[in-house]
Amino acid sequence: MTQKHKPSPVRPPVTKVPAWWTPCGANPDRVNLAYLYDAFREGFSDGRRIPSGKDAHLNERHAARTILQRVPDAGFVFRAEREFLDRAVNYLIKYHGVDTFVIAGVGLPNLTGDDLHSYVRRCENNHRARNRANVIYVERDPLTRAVLCTIADERDFVYVLGADPWNPTAMWDSLCGPNRECPASIHPQYERMALILAGVMSFHGGSRTEVAQAVQEHIGHLPIGSFLAMTHLIVPEHPEMAAHAIEFEKALRVVGPGTGTLATRSEIEAMVAGTELVPPGIVPAFDWYPDGPPNPPVCGHLNAAVLTQKPGPDHELPDPPWRPAGT
Repeated sequence: MTQKHKPSPVRPPVTKVPAWWTPCGANPDRVNLAYLYDAFREGFSDGRRIPSGKDAHLNERHAARTILQRVPDAGFVFRAEREFLDRAVNYLIKYHGVDTFVIAGVGLPNLTGDDLHSYVRRCENNHRARNRANVIYVERDPLTRAVLCTIADERDFVYVLGADPWNPTAMWDSLCGPNRECPASIHPQYERMALILAGVMSFHGGSRTEVAQAVQEHIGHLPIGSFLAMTHLIVPEHPEMAAHAIEFEKALRVVGPGTGTLATRSEIEAMVAGTELVPPGIVPAFDWYPDGPPNPPVCGHLNAAVLTQKPGPDHELPDPPWRPAGT
């Protein structure tokens, strides 16, 4: 009797993921962006210890030193970004009573306890906020996320979610879905929410048009009246500063994490199109401060900061699928 063979199942085509999209994790052959940020912030202190799968930041410390040789004061780019985020958080709590912060790309926790959620709590105390805000860290890299989980505390409304801000729909599905990883109360009816994209879009390896589409998708998922605080590496208009910026971009790609792209002012404007800029608009991160440094280094002009609000009705922005009719 002839045995019949079942036809092999048709397998769906495998979509090749670009190398830059794959999280670095503990790969010793790649520079982890979160640890590179940390190397600049810690000032190369050998006494710093963070439990992780990497060997005490060796790759990142070497990369940071090399970048500093090519771009003096490069660490100011990252420090100015954090200072902007502190100022933006203080403004949002003091004047708008924001009660949910979704923070993507913040990097590693600080052993001194000076993390962004700690700053949120200080601002709440200073401004006598009635309720404690949810603070949700979103991280795509598994190693960085594991370290962030050490500061998660449901009793203090601090959560960590494993999701990819480069994939906005999947990220917001995780935040708002019924079986989400973190139990924070994210609901489309919220009107006092802030999304923080802390430099994460600068290291998206695609075109700035693709990045603009991703940011617009994030904005589409935000409830009306919500805020977006974002930093992005920028090409200064001054020719000499622009040359400095291009050298910084090359250094990030050659000796850094392998990605890192400058955007023009118009490209950043496209990212936040359809929203209302909070004064002073799109400016260098240090210049967003009410009392910025009087003589910032040249590289201070390489990182732009913007705080913007989603208006309503939002005719120019895509509607998220879960938005109730009539809102």
